Amino acid sequence: MAKQVGSRLVYGALAGAMGAACMTVIRMAARRRGVIEKTVPQAAEEWLASRTGRPAAHPAVHHVADTVMHLGYGATLGACLGALVRGRSSSMIPRGAGFGIATWIFGSWILLPLLGVQGGAWRKSAGENAIDVLAHLTFGLATALVGDELQAQPDRGPASATSLRRARVG
Repeated sequence: MAKQVGSRLVYGALAGAMGAACMTVIRMAARRRGVIEKTVPQAAEEWLASRTGRPAAHPAVHHVADTVMHLGYGATLGACLGALVRGRSSSMIPRGAGFGIATWIFGSWILLPLLGVQGGAWRKSAGENAIDVLAHLTFGLATALVGDELQAQPDRGPASATSLRRARVG
């Protein structure tokens, strides 16, 4: 039982990190279109950097820091989902969408405004909120899909050359 919970935590963490990466693609596209100026992870990293007294660094350092923070936060949330979900299920889409909306409410309506990282969702424009909701829906769906698929692959491990040649790989 503990082994199953441990692997679900690992799969959830991996899935959450991948889901968080998907969010970044959506937010960068929105930034390119001028809908937003900064991504939420960028704002969070800048907030943290200003409070820790770190000296100004090259922008690449800030990009690495906000990406690592975001992937870690996504992995933590994904691990929480992984702990609750057992195996592949037909409810992946509603579960993933619900998880995405729940993380949006938690982050954009509660956590980040309480910390002072950003104003609450109620202070954002419709465009900013639309991007944030879309990014979180994508996060939730990607996390649920990847987590389910990782759990559904019990045969992972060394494979013969013959089985590798016969496998459909893409």
